[in-house]
Amino acid sequence: MKIDPINLILDTSFKFKYKYYFVSGNEITLMEKMKELIVENCTIDNILQKETIKEIGFYGNDVGLFNNKKLYVVKDIKNINEEKISQLNNNEDIFIFFVENSPKIKKIKSIFSKKADSVLLDCYELTKEQKVKIFNKHIKDHKIELDTDAYWLVVEKLNNKFSFLEKELEKLNAFENKKLDTEIIDKVISKNTYGLDKIFFEILNSNEKIINTYNDKVTNEKEVNEFYYSLKQFCNLIINNYNEDSFSKNIPVYLFREKNHLLSVFKKFNNKKRIALISLMLKTEKSIRLNGNLSTLIGLRFLLNFKRLVIS
Repeated sequence: MKIDPINLILDTSFKFKYKYYFVSGNEITLMEKMKELIVENCTIDNILQKETIKEIGFYGNDVGLFNNKKLYVVKDIKNINEEKISQLNNNEDIFIFFVENSPKIKKIKSIFSKKADSVLLDCYELTKEQKVKIFNKHIKDHKIELDTDAYWLVVEKLNNKFSFLEKELEKLNAFENKKLDTEIIDKVISKNTYGLDKIFFEILNSNEKIINTYNDKVTNEKEVNEFYYSLKQFCNLIINNYNEDSFSKNIPVYLFREKNHLLSVFKKFNNKKRIALISLMLKTEKSIRLNGNLSTLIGLRFLLNFKRLVIS
């Protein structure tokens, strides 16, 4: 069956009684949290030995000296199919399949999602709703009080990556039994600048929306540099690939959900536009080096000029 990873974290009554746990997605810190949680609960309740293997072909069904079963963490789906799963059903071992998302695992995920003795955990960046659920549980457990403005400011600032969000929430623990306001929150919790590369995926939106997103995320020279070099990776993909097939193959796996958007932008470029994009990038890098105090304006100008290239 399929379970929301956040529900698994928050539900302390969940019984880790399953044979198979399939952990996938593209948010590696949440995937690691799932693996850690499963291993911790399975090994405590069942006093299991844990062993990590590259793929199921290295599984030997060997019983430990003092244990009648083991917990295996499997890092690849190679050699996994319905027949192999049926063979594994004949032993008492427990398996965690820990595999980042890719098109090749879709069929295997479907198999595990339908099995009564399996849990499928898809791990992606946290939504606002998930962050609210985690935050509510945290402030309840630690008796933290906030006024309304402070509460929503925390939600806005919290990172979309689970491990970073967890670290930020830990900072609030020092304020147990004290009501927090926005002034304290601004000092304690960092601005959420994670996801600067996501600005690229708003490139076909209105200029007003692009500018608002940019101004919210990019406010100083350091953030301009991070923003520019995150967008540079996408520009290089466009420049270095001349056909759709080559471009698709070179899209990083973690961007599979944005693949269609990337392709729609790529299709708008011909050789003439590629040359213009190279020129724009060179001019932007030179301007950022020479005019650090104006870098936020330079970054915005680059973004809008890039959009002009895309839609021209």
